[in-house]
Amino acid sequence: MQYIFDKGSLHGKNLLLLHGTGGDETSLLDIARFLDEEATLLSFRGTVQESGMNRFFKRNGLNQFDLISLEEESDKLIQEIRSVSKEKGISLEEWTIVGYSNGANIAAHILLERHFAVKQAILFHPMSLGVDTQKFKLSDKKIWLSVGENDPIVPKVASDQLVQQLEKRQAAVTIASTNAGHQITMNEINQAKRWLSERETV
Repeated sequence: MQYIFDKGSLHGKNLLLLHGTGGDETSLLDIARFLDEEATLLSFRGTVQESGMNRFFKRNGLNQFDLISLEEESDKLIQEIRSVSKEKGISLEEWTIVGYSNGANIAAHILLERHFAVKQAILFHPMSLGVDTQKFKLSDKKIWLSVGENDPIVPKVASDQLVQQLEKRQAAVTIASTNAGHQITMNEINQAKRWLSERETV
């Protein structure tokens, strides 16, 4: 799996970046550096191709997800994160995931469905993928997520369902609601920056 690793300062956060459909490992770098200019960045490129666009798992149409691919690619991504983290000497607990759309969706799925040590995530325009098989508590997880009231991709019921899944499992969820569509706005980025600055990872 292709990735970019950019070592930041000792005082910076550790941000793990997962792009949206059609993006790559460079797509979220500017946003991440705005969130924390001193951050260490680890940014992955999704390995699934859809009409020439990079994704982290397959789908069979808009919001028609290939659940077999989702599970397989989730495990592959976790393995890659663990491998690179070990190589770079960064514990999983020190990462904050920053994901957008498809990247936010696989991040939320991993947090919900796998015992994964990452404790914080910033998720731009995520949605529930309709998978809810686990019962273990997420009381150690802190999740910031954005919802666009005019988002043509993510139905409100799907974002609401994800929030309910996370909160039911006792994750601490902060919701930033805007009147935007599916794009990431400066309003959202500024709110995420404030949230991140108030949090300390292990």
